[in-house]
Amino acid sequence: MIVMAVKCPECGHTLKLWNIKAECPKCGVNLPNYKWEDRLEKDADTAESAFARLHYRTKNFKSAILGSKLRIVRLVMTFSPLIALVLPLYKFKISLPFYEENQTVSFLTFIMNYLLKSDIGSVITIAGGDVLGKAAVLLITACVLMLFSVVCGVLNFFVLLIAGINLKYVFNIVLNALSTVAFGAAAIFFIMFSNECASLGGGIITETSIGFGFIVGCILFAVNLALNIITGKSFKEQKKNQPDLDGFVENELRELRKPKTAE
Repeated sequence: MIVMAVKCPECGHTLKLWNIKAECPKCGVNLPNYKWEDRLEKDADTAESAFARLHYRTKNFKSAILGSKLRIVRLVMTFSPLIALVLPLYKFKISLPFYEENQTVSFLTFIMNYLLKSDIGSVITIAGGDVLGKAAVLLITACVLMLFSVVCGVLNFFVLLIAGINLKYVFNIVLNALSTVAFGAAAIFFIMFSNECASLGGGIITETSIGFGFIVGCILFAVNLALNIITGKSFKEQKKNQPDLDGFVENELRELRKPKTAE
């Protein structure tokens, strides 16, 4: 193991292992307390800079979330697509020998009654078949798009909070655009699935129709998209009119260190 030589910070004298006293044997300077005022001031500067940076981010976060009525509406509307999750998305009738049932599927019933109880392997096997393969692929695609849209909607809330620290908004626009397109595309694939079932004949799945939940969901996702675009423009203006992080830290440190005048 290589032991690096330690030198006195004042005179440069190389200290030996047996120099265990607090003072340098050559110049007598107290080693543990050498320029302790400078070190303490440096630590104070570091702490003040860190606090100023935190203040900058918390100030931006508060402004991004609650800085105006529009921004408050944007935050509240982030949760609005949840309404579509309990509304009817798809209606169909199952007709089997000695059994008939009309069913209405919302996103929650789809998760609880179908996705969690389905044998994914069997569904994939059916999708590879010649007779029901196309219908199964269309159904799987519709379900995947619907799930993807909801995941993007959930991520939008967390990204909104995180991005607000630096007044960013582009990722929120992307997520809402993806949610809107994917939710609308899911409805189209459900329609294609219904048409494919009708062309197969046999009458197993009949009387299919798209529920108004898809319309409501697309509208709410689109509203969120518009709100983020409008808010994003105000973010850009705000960032132009306020100092950047380094400038804010410099200004705040200047204010903190400004001599206080007696009243």
